[in-house]
Amino acid sequence: MLTLDALRGFALLGILVPNVVTFAWPMAAMADPAVMGPGPWNERGYQITATLFLGKFMFLFALMFGAGVVLYDRKFQNRPGSTLATGAGLWHKRCAVLLVIGLVHAYFFWYGDILTYYAVAGLTLLWWVRRLPVAAQIWGGLGLYAFGALLMFGVTMMGLWAVSAGRADPNELMGDPAAETAAYLGSWLDALRFRAGQTFFFQLMFGIIVMPAFWGIMTLGMGLTRAGVLTGERSLRFHATLGVTLTAFGLALTLGLFHLVDQNFEMSGFIWQGMAQLIGVPLAIGYSQLVVTFARLPAFAGPARALANVGRMALTNYLMHTLICTTVMYGYGLGRFGSVEYPALFALVIGVWIANFAFSALWLRYFDQGPAEWLWRKATYGGRGGREGP
Repeated sequence: MLTLDALRGFALLGILVPNVVTFAWPMAAMADPAVMGPGPWNERGYQITATLFLGKFMFLFALMFGAGVVLYDRKFQNRPGSTLATGAGLWHKRCAVLLVIGLVHAYFFWYGDILTYYAVAGLTLLWWVRRLPVAAQIWGGLGLYAFGALLMFGVTMMGLWAVSAGRADPNELMGDPAAETAAYLGSWLDALRFRAGQTFFFQLMFGIIVMPAFWGIMTLGMGLTRAGVLTGERSLRFHATLGVTLTAFGLALTLGLFHLVDQNFEMSGFIWQGMAQLIGVPLAIGYSQLVVTFARLPAFAGPARALANVGRMALTNYLMHTLICTTVMYGYGLGRFGSVEYPALFALVIGVWIANFAFSALWLRYFDQGPAEWLWRKATYGGRGGREGP
């Protein structure tokens, strides 16, 4: 469990790097650093985020959700009379509770919520493919993800064609920066009104398109967990070799294609938003195997435990990202939306990471799960409490 928790913590921390842009700036800044203003640091910060983080940590975080399906199912596998449907009721209730948490998070706090999509994935396909052969989960998951990523890229290219043909305005693709800035620098009610429409459109359009990719990643996560790849059960040499090889290949592929797109296409950042998901697989899995390798080395036992603490409280820490960043950026907080550029954005990320590490370590000295995790479990198992359910 320490290895999986450390991986989950690593994924959670890394996903904040691209997310912080959408906390601090209009959505368009994800595809165009010029939205933040001129300057080499904004360009460099965008390049670092787009190549090393975008798509990779979302992929890792979803892999860990798939791993969680396997861990949950193992509580039922050895019970007499267990069938494919055993535990389905509790699993789907658990996902329904997560859906409620995600919808509250999305509509009342931040449109970029990912929990809603995870819950929908859990309520639909995942429980029913959890005991397929490992090879079917791995290769089928990769194939389904590739289909989903190609679907997202195809929609991206359709949007690009619509703009180039004069049939759509760029603001229709990435939102109106002026309107978004005015809303999030206004009152909480101003932000709520704007966010409601933004979130509904985002979930309706993006949710339908992205679901096959999420199904694929999570199914792959199940297979890699059962094969011992994510749990660190293979030889140290296996994990280290796979980590180094995939990371090197993934870096070369990502940096090479990013340079090609950046130098040869208009609206290159918008194109890259679709491409980053499709080509991020080798680097994401390479990252995971490097973390697994270091987590198994005695010299890194301390950092591995610290990451595992963050991972054990992944839901709490994910929500903490929103609480801290929106308080800093939005008008009902410190009102810094649309003004914090790189490298200050990286400094904010590091500050939130420190808060995650410190709060997780302190909380877990006295409790066995984070507050949001306790609430999630309590709502799932009702009167039996947070510790007695399977």
